[in-house]
Amino acid sequence: MGKWLPGISRRSQARIQNRVTRLGSRMGGGPRPEFRSALRDRLMDASGQDGPPAERPAPARPRPRPGPLARFLSLGLAATMVLAGLATYRSMPGDTLYPLKRAAESTLFHLSTDDAERAGRSFDYAETRAHEVEELLGATRRQSDLIEETLQAMEDTTRSAVTSLTRVRRRDAKSDARSTGRLKRFVQKQRNQIEGMLPKMDVEERRRANGYLNYIEGLAPPG
Repeated sequence: MGKWLPGISRRSQARIQNRVTRLGSRMGGGPRPEFRSALRDRLMDASGQDGPPAERPAPARPRPRPGPLARFLSLGLAATMVLAGLATYRSMPGDTLYPLKRAAESTLFHLSTDDAERAGRSFDYAETRAHEVEELLGATRRQSDLIEETLQAMEDTTRSAVTSLTRVRRRDAKSDARSTGRLKRFVQKQRNQIEGMLPKMDVEERRRANGYLNYIEGLAPPG
């Protein structure tokens, strides 16, 4: 604008320059704040978010399915555990798994919630010991030490059951009749089973068995 335009006088050029200057001052040096705010709102609406686009998480990788070999090994392990449990349950005094059987019985006894349950478990274990004595007496290879140990374990377990049952009777008079009935049935079953074994026992085994019979005869009232 500082140069002269051809065909226009100085006075005309000065008037044009003044008008342009006044127009520029009215319009300002940049866009109006209202325009900038409206433009920003439109841009944000178009993007659909307030900040930079977030990265999408990577899709989860599917878990590999176990192959036939893994399934076969799992089934084999489960079958082995079941067979081991059965072998432990059926083990006899002198067998390798027999200590595990007795340990499992002890664990269940101590996990019992009250004396009534402990008494019931102890009666069951005493009957199990009686069956074990019967099996040992009928074995081809006779082991008197195992027979005597099992007879002693049977008596100790019965005494434990009677102790728990006595505590139940003292706390709850209503359960006295049920406890007496259970004890009478136990005594009768044990007496019949032990008396049937006496002819197969030697002198020391018979002495222990008769001592046990005398003990249980005094537990339940006659009738």
